[in-house]
Amino acid sequence: MRRGMTRRDFLQEAALATAVLGLGGDLLSACGGAATGSQPAPPALKRDSLTLVYAVDNFTPDFDPASYYVNSPAHLTRSMYEGLLSMKPGSATETQPALATSYQASPDFATWTFAIRQGVSFWDGTALDAAAIKAAYVRSIRLALGAGSVIGTFVSNPEQQIVAVDPATLRFDLGQPVSYFNLVVASIWGTGVNSPKVQQHSTGSSDQGHQWLQSNAAGTGPYMLDSVQPGNQAVLVQNPNYWGGWKANQFKKVIIQQIPDGAARREALQTGAIDMAVNSANAQDTVAVIHDKRFNVATRLAMWMEFIVLANYGPLEKAEARQAVNYLYPGKAYVSSIMKDTVAPAHGCFPRLMQTQDPNAYVFPTDIDKAKQLFAQAGVAPGTNFTYEYYTGYGNLLGAVMQVQFQKAGMVLKLVEKAFAAFNADQTTFRPISERPHMFFWSWYPDYNQPADYLYPIANSAAVPPNGYNSGYYNNPTVDKAINDGYFQPDQAKLQQTFTQVQDIINRQDPMWVPVDQAYDNTYTRNDIGGLVPNPLTGGVEDLYPLHRL
Repeated sequence: MRRGMTRRDFLQEAALATAVLGLGGDLLSACGGAATGSQPAPPALKRDSLTLVYAVDNFTPDFDPASYYVNSPAHLTRSMYEGLLSMKPGSATETQPALATSYQASPDFATWTFAIRQGVSFWDGTALDAAAIKAAYVRSIRLALGAGSVIGTFVSNPEQQIVAVDPATLRFDLGQPVSYFNLVVASIWGTGVNSPKVQQHSTGSSDQGHQWLQSNAAGTGPYMLDSVQPGNQAVLVQNPNYWGGWKANQFKKVIIQQIPDGAARREALQTGAIDMAVNSANAQDTVAVIHDKRFNVATRLAMWMEFIVLANYGPLEKAEARQAVNYLYPGKAYVSSIMKDTVAPAHGCFPRLMQTQDPNAYVFPTDIDKAKQLFAQAGVAPGTNFTYEYYTGYGNLLGAVMQVQFQKAGMVLKLVEKAFAAFNADQTTFRPISERPHMFFWSWYPDYNQPADYLYPIANSAAVPPNGYNSGYYNNPTVDKAINDGYFQPDQAKLQQTFTQVQDIINRQDPMWVPVDQAYDNTYTRNDIGGLVPNPLTGGVEDLYPLHRL
């Protein structure tokens, strides 16, 4: 998520937002492309050329593949742990071999068999085999720390359903057809395989080495954890025995540095202090980097939607009131004028590239009068107070924009800023209606390219707090049934028909969100860094192994 905007940046951009909207949505010039011509040299290096310094907004020192779905230090762990398959660079639909060299599905897609790569060892010297992979997945599912839910959705009894046929063969007996299970095991979430020796560090049956993995790691991946300083940096070094091998210009050391402020990350890039950075929350920073030919920006579409969660209670309980808020959102002005086209316009609640995404999905136009009419139909009186909650550095600018729009509709929007931990708790902890905000600014992308997986944690009535991120307490029985059945629908035509209907419900009839935009990857790199091919499913979490110095 894009974080790190300073209060000065926010006030400047908020003033711009108010001015743009006050002029009736006149658009400023878009960012355009980079200038043409020969590339100038990037800033002089202040370190060994085979050391990569990668600045991220934050990371949590939790290197347990069973839990990083929740704590998200994925910038580090993606290159430490591997699964059976991975997604092909740049593709949301094609997989490639990783710890498995090949796989075969039964005709009904209920059984999947994987051939395990031979000659692979964990960093601690333990040989990789089917039994070790089974043990890792049983552990992740049974610990129930978040990541296990990815494979665990289809494997409720992992001791029985995951079968180590022999050291080189692993079979999943799913019990139901899952035609896309190859995409499931290729997810970067919940599929990493840790060494069986992690269990030797367990402090009890409920720990299974989890505490040890807060400051240690034990994978098969190309980079090993060398050291970590929480709140500052983590250092990764090459795994000398990596099965994929190494080329001379690949990085021997990677330093993941935490720099929360986006402007500070941009400055560090421009001075040569870092090689690569997560993009800034401030669109001005990204536009500046795009136009500076010493650097590259990965302007590739990600399957990552930003949106305003709408309450299904209080003044937004009725669908007409939630439709009204959608009519207030000035999508074209926000994307082009405020975000300067560093994001893509939202086209409904599903991201483009998502399986079953409806290209004809309804998009609300901006219409203040229609919003007033719908508020009146919903019984929402003029002057009603609404609350919009966001966390520091993320969603504040949009809040200023929407505050202007609510005022035009005769309503009052109060902006509530919280630290991320408190904001996340508000989203995921059950609270009485009187203590809940009416709107959250949030974002989401799927674990893998499948509509049921995408929607369940944010739209299913079973995923309301404390069971998920359905923070608006959305409850639509038709949508619930479609999600629950959709996991196991092998007929692609029926899946498309069902989720086209679902998109019409959640986009138009009974909105659960205001779809704000779809993100680009927008990772910054020096122009002497090669090998970066973002995957739309990974939300800006980059694969470090292919990177090299040109």
